[in-house]
Amino acid sequence: MKGMIPCRLVLFVIIGLIAVGCENRRNGAEKGTVKANPGYLEHFGRPPTPETGTCFARIGFFPSTTHPGKVRPVPYFLFTETGQLEQILHRMVSEQGVFHSGVDMVTPFPPGTEVSLSAVKEGLVEVNLLVPEKGRATLDLQAVAVTLTETAVQFEEIERVRILLNGEPLPGMPGDGFRHQPERISPAGPAVLLTVIGTWEKGGEAPEEILVGFDRPVTVESFQLLDPSGQPVKGEYYRSAFDMAVVIHPASPHDFTAGMTLRAEWDVTDTLGRKGKGAGDFVLIRHDH
Repeated sequence: MKGMIPCRLVLFVIIGLIAVGCENRRNGAEKGTVKANPGYLEHFGRPPTPETGTCFARIGFFPSTTHPGKVRPVPYFLFTETGQLEQILHRMVSEQGVFHSGVDMVTPFPPGTEVSLSAVKEGLVEVNLLVPEKGRATLDLQAVAVTLTETAVQFEEIERVRILLNGEPLPGMPGDGFRHQPERISPAGPAVLLTVIGTWEKGGEAPEEILVGFDRPVTVESFQLLDPSGQPVKGEYYRSAFDMAVVIHPASPHDFTAGMTLRAEWDVTDTLGRKGKGAGDFVLIRHDH
């Protein structure tokens, strides 16, 4: 597998989550710096260093599908020091239909959800969720509360989180807001493959690249992507910035359409030595840029 992919900055819908950047590796170039907070270091170890500039390694939490009431950590890489919680929450509420059905995570936010924050005052931050009416009926209030609270309290200045739902206090919220409860956090466990996304130029007929995203930075021991006929996808393979995705420039891009099923087989290891190995069928998601 080749080194960093030489291309423009790619925003990988995951986001936000996988927020993937692409840059050339340059011999002798001065490397950038990364600043990880205690939450990131605890769950994912030392983060990869960017090629240039300074980035900040932080985390967000998503509800576990196998352990109700608990959440799992995911990494976020940010490039500005101010407004970091707001950046993370904006990415989290926009992540719809990205997690593969076999992944032990789900987004608790209905499509169309928006979020705004107050300034932190005496350890308290107020988070206002604006949820469309059609999404209210399926809203899991407990999952929303745990997700927002545990994501917010990773920041030292935040001890309590007050959550508003369309301007009204979230039902069941304590009078002084929600607080950190460590027993609600599930370990990250082995690395898993989250999704397969194709990036199309807006209006384009074929994907420029296919991004296969993991839930954290990984070292790829082996990887294979198979087309619907079971044949390996031919093309140029790279790894993304922050080592969170395999990026493929297919040799025959017109062979790929949104919604088709591709099979991935992987064997990876994360920074803390946790192995992730598996195989599965993934629907190719279209992302226009």
